[in-house]
Amino acid sequence: MISEKALIARLSHKQSCIVEFANNRFLLDASGTIFWPDFDLLIFSDLHFEKGSFLSQFANPLPRMDTRKTLDNMQKVLATYQPKCVVCLGDSFHDGNAISRMETSNIQLLNSMVGSVQNWQWVLGNHDPEIPKEIAGESFVSLKQHNILLVHEPEDLKKINEEQASTQTITAQIIGHFHPKMRTKQSGHSMSGKCFIVANDVLLMPAFGQYTGGLSVDDKAIKNIITEKPAQFLLYGQKIFNIR
Repeated sequence: MISEKALIARLSHKQSCIVEFANNRFLLDASGTIFWPDFDLLIFSDLHFEKGSFLSQFANPLPRMDTRKTLDNMQKVLATYQPKCVVCLGDSFHDGNAISRMETSNIQLLNSMVGSVQNWQWVLGNHDPEIPKEIAGESFVSLKQHNILLVHEPEDLKKINEEQASTQTITAQIIGHFHPKMRTKQSGHSMSGKCFIVANDVLLMPAFGQYTGGLSVDDKAIKNIITEKPAQFLLYGQKIFNIR
């Protein structure tokens, strides 16, 4: 787990911020990740490994270095937080054939990272309905942690609570999939970038992958699942800003 000294430094430099969500305390990080101290748990979302090589099949001029850059960025976050558990919230691989295009060195690096933590869990997404057998870790459709569902796309919590045998009621969910982004102006300065959206029972994560676009916070798809006015946390210049 991250040391108290390192945490204070990140908070003071606006590299992370503390939020209360569904009666739990989280650290939203400027890297686009979430750290849940109570469970020593680090959450990534939407890595989209091998998106560059996928697009290059259709004469897209993007360089095919996105997977390595994403892995390098993951290593930095892992080194900072030193978590016991990691959850990746779906669309970790851009398509079903991504592993066949992934360089051997990148597969080895990824498996090394997976092996460096006690528990690494892959949540399945619409781009990766299964995790390649070459990759270590466990995979799940969704995960329940305390009173929160960790999932790629929104789920019906009422239905889940009716079906589950556990006495712990799921009251909120942390979701990937939407890649939220925003644009704002602060003190006359325009800023735009990926963002977190935190509502009463829904927290949307930004995409972590190198070549991931996104949906505006004003997009209908996002407004359909968040009806109240949420808090928005913009990632800009390697810092995180709470936009009121």
